[in-house]
Amino acid sequence: MKQTIEIPEGFELKKVSDTEYQIVKKESELPNTWEEFCEKYPLKKDECYIDSFCYIRCTDPRDRNSYGDLNVLPNEKYAEAVLALCQLIQLRDCYRQGWKRPLLTKYIEPVSCICFNLNGPITAIESNHHQVFSFQSKEVRDKFFINFRDLLEKVKYLYK
Repeated sequence: MKQTIEIPEGFELKKVSDTEYQIVKKESELPNTWEEFCEKYPLKKDECYIDSFCYIRCTDPRDRNSYGDLNVLPNEKYAEAVLALCQLIQLRDCYRQGWKRPLLTKYIEPVSCICFNLNGPITAIESNHHQVFSFQSKEVRDKFFINFRDLLEKVKYLYK
């Protein structure tokens, strides 16, 4: 006796044994290039970009343009976080006053850093690992942390 089974979109029939089948969700094929991503995944309503005047704009759903959509982010929170990161990198370099993190070798002295966890930025970290927000001293790090906590709070969204 033949049976007809309707398989919902996004699912497929998988053979489990000679007589048994299961309906399972299709595994999506991950893109290998940016161009392939743009072909397979059109722009969505909530995606945003940062325009030339640093305003966050939402996109209209349409096919992606692999050249023109390089600055599109998944949503407004990501766009705000990227803008804050741009500001913080400029401010970090100003606070460093020419100081550069020593190159990583077998062992280097820990430096003062601001790191993030899921709850937000944490200060008071001494790290041997490369961190974006590393400073020449605890005092400079702490002043940066206090003065720019609002921007650091926005950047934490990138760590989710």
